[in-house]
Amino acid sequence: MKRFQVKVCGNNNIQNFKEIAAIEPDYVGFIFYPKSKRFVEDETIFSTFPNAEKVGVFVNESIENILEKVEKYKLDVVQLHGDETPNFCKELINQKHQILLTDENFLDFKIWKAVGIKSMEDFQQLTTYQQVVDSFVFDTKSADYGGTGRKFDWQLLTNYQLSTPFLLSGGIQLEDAFILKNFQHPRCIGFDINSGFESEPGIKKIDKVKQFIDTIDGRIEQN
Repeated sequence: MKRFQVKVCGNNNIQNFKEIAAIEPDYVGFIFYPKSKRFVEDETIFSTFPNAEKVGVFVNESIENILEKVEKYKLDVVQLHGDETPNFCKELINQKHQILLTDENFLDFKIWKAVGIKSMEDFQQLTTYQQVVDSFVFDTKSADYGGTGRKFDWQLLTNYQLSTPFLLSGGIQLEDAFILKNFQHPRCIGFDINSGFESEPGIKKIDKVKQFIDTIDGRIEQN
């Protein structure tokens, strides 16, 4: 059976994050967008070293600031959640490669591009990103930046025919786990969870997160 990856995003409370890290999701996400309720203000959260890849979420940030955060916090993935163009992604790659030539300690991070989905037309813009991103994150389309906490019609994903893999995001809750465990799309590599598993912004319900991951991994079967 195909194994899906799980990203737990919006971590900004150090004690809560230590418990999340102990569950060992595949990815842990940190939001570097000051207008977000889950903005990372306490840098001591990065003193915890999870057995997971660290994802930095950025919204219309400068390449200079992104690279600074990658180096400072040893980020494995840069997730672009704003209006970043394919040319922006290409320049980010170019500057990354320049640093890698001279700094052996700099991480060769991946680039994910978040895309809001409302209709099949939203997939048509993605061809130009294929060569400059490693994965997409498909979320519910919104006028605001960042996650919405709402689902879009997952049937729309049948219109996605590109080779670039994606993570599914937007309003995922524990009740969706058994459906997602058997999710059928050849390019789906995992799920991005956040507000559906919180008691308040940034505070995850540890038991629910663990139950979701255990279900996706097949350790919990449906009655």
